[in-house]
Amino acid sequence: MRRRLGIAVSFEGPDAHGHASLATNLGARMNARHTEYNAAWRQVMTEAGGSIPDRNMERMLRNTYVPVNPADTRRLDFVVPGLNVARGLPLFCDGTVLTPLSAAGQARPGTSNSAGGLLDAATRQNNLTYHEVVDSGLGALYCLGAEVFGRMSTQAIELLPALARERSRGLHPRLRRGTALGLLHRWSGIVSIGLQRAVAHIVARDTGADLPRTQLPLVCSADLATF
Repeated sequence: MRRRLGIAVSFEGPDAHGHASLATNLGARMNARHTEYNAAWRQVMTEAGGSIPDRNMERMLRNTYVPVNPADTRRLDFVVPGLNVARGLPLFCDGTVLTPLSAAGQARPGTSNSAGGLLDAATRQNNLTYHEVVDSGLGALYCLGAEVFGRMSTQAIELLPALARERSRGLHPRLRRGTALGLLHRWSGIVSIGLQRAVAHIVARDTGADLPRTQLPLVCSADLATF
């Protein structure tokens, strides 16, 4: 909450607002943030009726039925079959979390005058990176991007209500819309809270995954004996 209000989140060190923590990958910060964000999407997809076993997480593109070189090293964050969206095609998803601010706290190029520009660029790059998925027509490619302050990519925003509609399609007409809206509210919350939890963990900690940035002084057991 302090970070979102522009208030310092740390009382020591050069990165009081956490900008450098979110813009650099020191200590694999971005990897940890990425993993937690994808875990939130995995829960949503599973609740929507999709099947995401462990083999479909971080799945190599060459291990799908999309024709690519056997030595190809590209991988998808997760592949989701079994959903009746995108004409029933398996969803080939790539999750990404971006920050519109540099490590120095300055706006990155194009972000101050184009809302969501980073996410649009990430979607275009994703389409180029995995163009075989689009060209073959054997899967639906999604860039499930988000900015650290909460803005989500167009594809992510469009996918959530589509999942909610399909999940509630077999219900009575009087229940269908309310159920879909309830699912949309729940799933949007899961993704949003998962994103902010991942971001907060990165900002509140230093280089180690379990090292608090600001902590009370440790008291040695020998010191306790003096009390």
